[in-house]
Amino acid sequence: MQINPVERPGTPRSARDILNRLNEVSFNAVLLKELRMIALLRRMASSCRDEAAAWANMRVHRVSSTKLLELGYSSKLNAEWDFLTMLRDEGRRAAAAFLTQHGDALGQRSSLDLDQLLEGL
Repeated sequence: MQINPVERPGTPRSARDILNRLNEVSFNAVLLKELRMIALLRRMASSCRDEAAAWANMRVHRVSSTKLLELGYSSKLNAEWDFLTMLRDEGRRAAAAFLTQHGDALGQRSSLDLDQLLEGL
């Protein structure tokens, strides 16, 4: 499950909000870079007939939650039981929503369009 929103509505104005968003963007940068690399490898491997061709057929999915938009950076340091159980419950809710929307794709095809990450490169 993705733990930081990729996009957040509005522009952060306060120093705290700016720092929180900076941390989210920094954390997501690594994930997005890896997903772009997978997309690139899939694109290149789709024309191969050897082991690399497995990259072209890899199925990728992303479970995410809009609840993350409500959480700031400090939430990552919150180890209170009520907060952790809320995260667990939200993860289960997000997984159920994912399965409702994309369950038929599991084992068949990707539900995340990695090629979209390559646009503009």
